[in-house]
Amino acid sequence: MDFSQFTDSSQHFDSFEPINTHGATCDTYRVKLYGKLHFLKQLKPEYSNNIRYQEAFRKEFETGYRLEHPNLVRYISLTEDGILMEYVDGETLTQCLANHPEYFKDKNNSDKFLRQLLDVVGYLHSHQVLHLDLKPDNILLTRINNDVKLIDLGCCYTDSFQDTTGRTNTFAAPEQLQGGAVDERTDIYSVGKILELLPNHHIYNKVITRCTADNPEDRYQSVKDVTKALNGKSQQRHFLYALLPLLIVAAVVAYFLFSQGKGSHQEQPLVPVDTPSVGIVDSKSVAPVNTLPKEEDIQQKSNSSTSSTPPSKKTGIEQLKADISHAVRPKFNATLGALPDSVLPGTEAWAQAGYALEKSLENTLKDLILSHSDIPMEQVAQELNSYVQALITVKYNQAMKRQAE
Repeated sequence: MDFSQFTDSSQHFDSFEPINTHGATCDTYRVKLYGKLHFLKQLKPEYSNNIRYQEAFRKEFETGYRLEHPNLVRYISLTEDGILMEYVDGETLTQCLANHPEYFKDKNNSDKFLRQLLDVVGYLHSHQVLHLDLKPDNILLTRINNDVKLIDLGCCYTDSFQDTTGRTNTFAAPEQLQGGAVDERTDIYSVGKILELLPNHHIYNKVITRCTADNPEDRYQSVKDVTKALNGKSQQRHFLYALLPLLIVAAVVAYFLFSQGKGSHQEQPLVPVDTPSVGIVDSKSVAPVNTLPKEEDIQQKSNSSTSSTPPSKKTGIEQLKADISHAVRPKFNATLGALPDSVLPGTEAWAQAGYALEKSLENTLKDLILSHSDIPMEQVAQELNSYVQALITVKYNQAMKRQAE
């Protein structure tokens, strides 16, 4: 009997269907064994007698066989037929981005994907395994629930198998391309390159920049550090979003209470409350109202209440202010701005219009933050707050002027 590198005898499969996975060194098949679908991987004929690729094949199986994680494909057996693995019904990340472009525009979906990817990569690292070929074609998303399944440990690095047979240059870190020492940060670089492909990648810009730094010392030093940075950013954002409706209500209510019962014709100061909000709205969909304050009045008040911006940020801030105006003015125009000047602050009609404005601005801050990720969230909130307060102040002054007449 001829010597075989494999440990088990050949299996008889109920069905045998080729799958084109564009593998460089292996052919792949969907096979059925005892009524259950499996994934079979074989070396291409031109590599089957090459000891280097034979050992890499063995390395992949022996490494994968000892690992168990819900987001990692399971390795079942190594036979004369090849490596038998669980069959995953789904699409690669490459296919998902092409076939379902809207999926990752939802931040909940991209967060879930990133959380699962980092979890499985961190699991590999905790078991002394570097993947070293993280790329969209090696990440499957299951057809049910779109869960991550990481595949292909053929290029992995372990304490026992330190030779790697390949890489994908587009996603490989500089030290890997140069044949230098690799570690956890090499995989972290690849994670950053993968994030760049997501449609909403701008919300992860700071994380991506650090992940893909050329110098490993400038990257996150572990997957836990990446997760911590993302969780901190997410918690801060969610906290701000949660507070937004309360802050707007507080500003409007405080203003109502302050002005109620003040029969004086004197101008009443607006109670300062840090508030923000944003949602891009088509201003053409709201008919203009004659009482809407002039833009120059708003900008003058808004600019006087915010600090000067460094020259390097000027362009971004100017665009932010333009987006705030585009988002807020139609909503103000349809609520408080629509009231006749004869309606005074402190009245029921004024209060109802104020709450309607608050309701219409619920998602405004979130949208602005996502579209201006290069500007600190606190600054986005302050610019928005100043603009909303300026609008209300001008409207208030118009009402008080009308009362004085």
